[in-house]
Amino acid sequence: MPVHFAQAPHRHPPANAERQLRRRAVCSCIFLGIATVIACVSGLLSARAASVPEMRIIPDTRPLMPTVIIRGIENGELVGAMKGDVRLFLGDRQVIPDGSGAFRVPAGILKTDIRTVAVPDGMRFVASKKGKRYYSVDAAQAQGLAPKNRIYFYSEEEAKAAGYR
Repeated sequence: MPVHFAQAPHRHPPANAERQLRRRAVCSCIFLGIATVIACVSGLLSARAASVPEMRIIPDTRPLMPTVIIRGIENGELVGAMKGDVRLFLGDRQVIPDGSGAFRVPAGILKTDIRTVAVPDGMRFVASKKGKRYYSVDAAQAQGLAPKNRIYFYSEEEAKAAGYR
């Protein structure tokens, strides 16, 4: 015959015990929160109170690196300054600065944009890819054509056959 054991009825802890557990948990959380805040504040205060080494600014005694500063061209003159032991030549002419290192000299050769375009051997005529006319490679109009747009021809007939006049 099977033996049955009587089971004790399932009991819940008394309501007072649950309240006490909750109170302990809340008190522990509050204590940990206060301790964390105190630790952070004391760390901040001690960091502020720590001595910061004094910084001194000392003059730079290293020799000047030769430098030329060109500010631009103003009213046809090259304007700039030179620092250190440096020489500056504009073409064949040496630029001599004033006592402060500043200079202002006629821009001369810097104002002239010299473009050298090599004409392929045997080509006698040139036209622009964007234009409708052709010119002799020696003509003044040919000098004004942008190098990237140039197209060359051996003869006038070849230029006319390509649609240029």
